[in-house]
Amino acid sequence: MTVPEELLRLAAAQDGLVTRRQALSSGMTPASIRHVLGPGRRWQRLARGVYATFTGALGLRHQTRAALLHAGPSAMVTGGHACRAYGMRYVSSDAPLVVLVPWTTQPGPLRFALMRRVRKPPTPRIVGGFPVAPPERSVLDACVGARSLRTVRALLCEAVQTGLTTPERLAAELAGAQWDAARLARRALDDVRAGCRSAPECELRDVVAASSVIEEPAWNRPLHDTGGRPLIPDACWHEARVVVEIDSAEWHRLGDLVERTEQRRARYAASGWVVVPVSPRRLREEPAVVLAEIEAAVLAGRRRRAG
Repeated sequence: MTVPEELLRLAAAQDGLVTRRQALSSGMTPASIRHVLGPGRRWQRLARGVYATFTGALGLRHQTRAALLHAGPSAMVTGGHACRAYGMRYVSSDAPLVVLVPWTTQPGPLRFALMRRVRKPPTPRIVGGFPVAPPERSVLDACVGARSLRTVRALLCEAVQTGLTTPERLAAELAGAQWDAARLARRALDDVRAGCRSAPECELRDVVAASSVIEEPAWNRPLHDTGGRPLIPDACWHEARVVVEIDSAEWHRLGDLVERTEQRRARYAASGWVVVPVSPRRLREEPAVVLAEIEAAVLAGRRRRAG
């Protein structure tokens, strides 16, 4: 049985996949479909009414296409896989493939994808050839089921830091949410609105909040050195001329990044700023010690400025 040329072209545009309805519309009969799926098969069934026009191994792209074809024309990818499509890095490697579908549709279950029915589907974007939920919806859907505040903070901070979305759009999407991890998302969003742009900065904010002698700093607020060049510290107590920089091993340890860190701190020193370096590990393992060091630096800075 020769597969119609029209169907082959459609399959090529759909990563080698077609639906039963598409096959029938192109001129194939139910018997011919059974034939290509039968003994010595040339096709394979991926879901009810969705076929791959090849018999080789399936990749994530095939599974995503199959889930969308199975769910219908209004479906879109969301959650962790959508976040990866947007280029985000801090996404769990075991994030499930999640597809949003209108409430009025009831696609059957799939072994490789979750179907999530929603009453008001957002307007999708085309990313990598697939309809994908907007970044703020995708990020928050990636947080559903999360148990770690650090994970949620990392996702929200990255989405804002990379310019994919804004705190305002996240807040609008989160309004009224009642899923279990929504409280974690709201707490992370409060950190983002305060100006934190990474999970360690959010943890530093937790540490500083325990102080009774220093107030909350300004987060990621631009300063300028003696030459007028910008400096953007993670946290800043302006009246004490003290900044805190979180030394992530990933960012500060290798190559010319070490020299760039040294040069930046020399600019702080030349401009009269004291830098307190803190590692993410110390924030987690010895927060009281870190807080005492920051408090001492800020109080000493205030005394210098007063004298």
